[in-house]
Amino acid sequence: MKRTFCLVLAVLLAAMSLAACSEKPSDSPTDAMTPGSENETAEIPETEETEIPDNLPDVTYDGYTYRVASYSEKIGIEEETGEVLNDALFRRDKAVEERFDIILEGVVHDDYTAATNAVKQAVTAGTNDFDCAFLHMVSAAGAASAGYFYSLDELDAVDPTKPWWDTDCVDAFTVAGHMKLICGMPLPNAMLRSSCLAFNKNRFDDYSIEYPYGTVDAGEWTLDALYELTKDMTTDLDGDGKIVEANDFFGLTSWYLDSPYSFYYGAGGTIVTKDADGVPVVNTDLESATAIYEKIYRVIYENQSNYHTDINNYREAYNTFLQGRALFCEASLLHFKDDDFREMEDDYGVLPMPKFDAAQSQYMSFVNGAACMVAVPASVENPERTGILLEGIASESWRNVREALFEITAKSKSSRDADSTRMMDLVMENRVFDLGYSHMYDQVYVHFVRDLLASGSTEVASTLQRNQKVIDKALERIINAYEKNG
Repeated sequence: MKRTFCLVLAVLLAAMSLAACSEKPSDSPTDAMTPGSENETAEIPETEETEIPDNLPDVTYDGYTYRVASYSEKIGIEEETGEVLNDALFRRDKAVEERFDIILEGVVHDDYTAATNAVKQAVTAGTNDFDCAFLHMVSAAGAASAGYFYSLDELDAVDPTKPWWDTDCVDAFTVAGHMKLICGMPLPNAMLRSSCLAFNKNRFDDYSIEYPYGTVDAGEWTLDALYELTKDMTTDLDGDGKIVEANDFFGLTSWYLDSPYSFYYGAGGTIVTKDADGVPVVNTDLESATAIYEKIYRVIYENQSNYHTDINNYREAYNTFLQGRALFCEASLLHFKDDDFREMEDDYGVLPMPKFDAAQSQYMSFVNGAACMVAVPASVENPERTGILLEGIASESWRNVREALFEITAKSKSSRDADSTRMMDLVMENRVFDLGYSHMYDQVYVHFVRDLLASGSTEVASTLQRNQKVIDKALERIINAYEKNG
């Protein structure tokens, strides 16, 4: 049945290709509703917990200007524009300003290194240029260990147990008793950098395959389940005897700088973990790392996925899916904000990343290094005020921004169904942060899945063992730096 369908699909895609040559997707508006579901609306998850109190004191600050250095995250929104996220952030900012009698001012940098350097320069000069900062994770990691940031655990008003903060981030980034970086609801784009899978509902319907929502609900959405669904799907549509990205159909399409981490962390893998005393240690479980990698390798290589490796043209991996030529696409929730996904002709659904096996307790979503983190400059003038206002921004984000995140992703043209909305909630529920990935991004050990897949190798144990001493010493230096600069 699969082969028969692919012959039909080849004709359809040829027609689509001709249409694509004559006009861009953005030049060809599509109906705002999902085909066949004109009366459907996305169900936003119940938000009965939005009234959780933040327990902050009833204080005001006489019009104080609270300045935030930022990369990619907005704060201090001046007006509503009708765009869902912008207006949610506007309401949040106004609520915080009115509650505490302050002015929120965002100092936005287009370049992530510039944002981090601006904070470092202020700390070096000992000036109170910024009260806090929203900084690129990997860029901020080095500054954190070098002592440029105030320890957030010393801000009494900041409660990392509240739902507006990522608990996994708190655990992963607490080193030597100091937490210098945190992520959560104040950073909507960072929340949307949660890895997931999109699947083409039209192709599932054509193959008479049941959508995997029930598999997810049963806790059985695993790498093996993904392997079975993508098995024998990749097809030479144009009959030239070659599998070519631009012309053929794939069971899975993904980009090599994202998907290796998404699959590995989704399956429970990690580079750095904590020992019984809470001290960061390199994960040396070679048996587990090898087992996870082997399953990823099967999906990527044995099933002939479109594993796109062009660093300068990553969009092609997603275009394969957008053009209806892939059953699955590894992505993040942030992709669903794009006009390309909203204008996709086929209908798509959203799933969490697959587990290693059904025994894994939770679905896990990797958060990549382009996500922002909250940091407070070490030169902060009034830590008490900074902590209160930071927690106020976080709690108001929970109340005002959370539903907007679901609306801008779940209410897109093609994922307008209650199941996908529920899946998106699941994706953001368990987000993975790794001290190894963020603080040791320059280490070969950290990228072993990416690098082995790029070369088609399966030599996991020897690769990790060969780089063990180097990463051990790198982690030791980081721990010592936190102890010294805490």
